[in-house]
Amino acid sequence: MQRLYPNFYQTPGVPDAGVLFCMIVSSKVTAVFHQKPLLDYLAGRFTYQTRDTWQARIDAGEVTCNGRPTIPHQIVRQGDVIACDLPEPPLPEINLDYQLVYEDPWLLAVNKPGNLKVHGHGRFVQANLVYQLRYSHTPPYPEATLINRLDRDTSGIVLLARDADTLREVQAQFAARTVAKTYLAVVQGIPAAAVQTIDLPIDRLPSAEGVYRFGVVKGGKPAQTAVEVIRPFPPHHTLVRLTPQTGRTHQLRVHLAAIGHPIAGDRLYTLNDAEFLAWCEDNSRDGVPLPRQALHCAQTTIWHPQLKRPLTLTAPLATDIVAFLHTLDPSFEINTLY
Repeated sequence: MQRLYPNFYQTPGVPDAGVLFCMIVSSKVTAVFHQKPLLDYLAGRFTYQTRDTWQARIDAGEVTCNGRPTIPHQIVRQGDVIACDLPEPPLPEINLDYQLVYEDPWLLAVNKPGNLKVHGHGRFVQANLVYQLRYSHTPPYPEATLINRLDRDTSGIVLLARDADTLREVQAQFAARTVAKTYLAVVQGIPAAAVQTIDLPIDRLPSAEGVYRFGVVKGGKPAQTAVEVIRPFPPHHTLVRLTPQTGRTHQLRVHLAAIGHPIAGDRLYTLNDAEFLAWCEDNSRDGVPLPRQALHCAQTTIWHPQLKRPLTLTAPLATDIVAFLHTLDPSFEINTLY
């Protein structure tokens, strides 16, 4: 749902502290929910509130369809505008320990920690990197716009543009695959080859449970990943350097799982749908050595469109991954990685 502050259909912005208690939210019904009851639409698409809560809001007259009052079993159609006055969702537990590693008049580079979305909605409308940079950082960067993305639980370099020309030109480099990226990862097992290239096509996998997952699929999009062993940690883990030569969704995670060496801590590609959903619903992570995938974007090199030279940005390996490696070998030195 789009958030509108503080009046209906006003351009989104940052509310004054005194009005941060509620907001008008609106959304357009998608084709998936065409000819479905309103309650099914709200409960199925906006799961940060329970079905009973949505029913109560409709009954209280807080929800409208195309500006008119509604009932729970009203049939909605694709394109209908559903609106509701909602309290600000609670800020979920996130890691805001990000570091600004580069800044100039045109670009920002951030070392993003794990457990932080780069952008968000619903409960994560404020709990994301872009919101924090635009409105909470000191000084704020209201113009910051994402150039590239990392998964919530992948750490490392994220680039943001400070003007439209830089955004367009650097995104074109990503599209043309001229950006060089290096990742560090801890994988399960010890690969037989010290250096190899994984060349396997990737596509979205169907899921009866609605789990968003990719896999190696015949006829999928071409994908290549170079893998180099940095150091084995016998008998169960290896630190590797990964160089993606294409940019498919979840490419590194899918490729490593496909060769039998999934990334340590990656539940999405080591559990079945039911097990993964159960893991997501369990909020307790106490005693878990690594509650996210051990994947870190360590270095990114672009051609700076304004300075007219290569720009290499480096992020030290995330502290939680370093701590995990120290459980495998307390004498491990991270200064050998770069």
